[in-house]
Amino acid sequence: MISFLNGTIESKGIGSIVVNVNGIGYLVNVPSVDKFVPEQNKQKIFTYLYIREDRAVLYGFVTEDERDFFKMLLDTPGIGPKVALSVLAYMMPGYFQQAILEEDLNLISSIPGIGKKLAKKIILELKEKIKEFRVTDTFTESIPGKQSFVYDGIEALKALGYPEKDAKKRIAGALKKLDNIKTIELEELIRNALNKDSQ
Repeated sequence: MISFLNGTIESKGIGSIVVNVNGIGYLVNVPSVDKFVPEQNKQKIFTYLYIREDRAVLYGFVTEDERDFFKMLLDTPGIGPKVALSVLAYMMPGYFQQAILEEDLNLISSIPGIGKKLAKKIILELKEKIKEFRVTDTFTESIPGKQSFVYDGIEALKALGYPEKDAKKRIAGALKKLDNIKTIELEELIRNALNKDSQ
């Protein structure tokens, strides 16, 4: 089993990247290619090798949390790799976990590939199992010393009338779009969070 790859991003495609590890190119399917930037520095990519009788596909993630969450989703009846990737592309593991625990049928069924019927089944299958899953606060752990900055943004959106869950989702979306969190101002973070593309 390939647990991770440590190499450079050679190229990006639609839903996949090519990772160059010592001259060998690995095709890796990922939830979002935007998280991977072709560059000279090596990047560690956590992987899961999905094997079926007719194929073997490598999936890659920026954190162990994402990979482990992907594996848990695959163990859920009705969820295959395509839907599991769609979940991770649409929201962070912590938000999906919260949606399951709150039985938020509308939010879960808004994920591409998941209708109301499958959403109900997922809630039923995962509600107990997902309680045990420990999710790291992935969008703050990568910005040491800036946690208060991010939460100030969340509080600002809440003051504008957004529910906490929506505020977190918008801030997370804005963080994905902004290249360097260490140099941006709070006003810029909030402006990007209010953009409809961060919904």
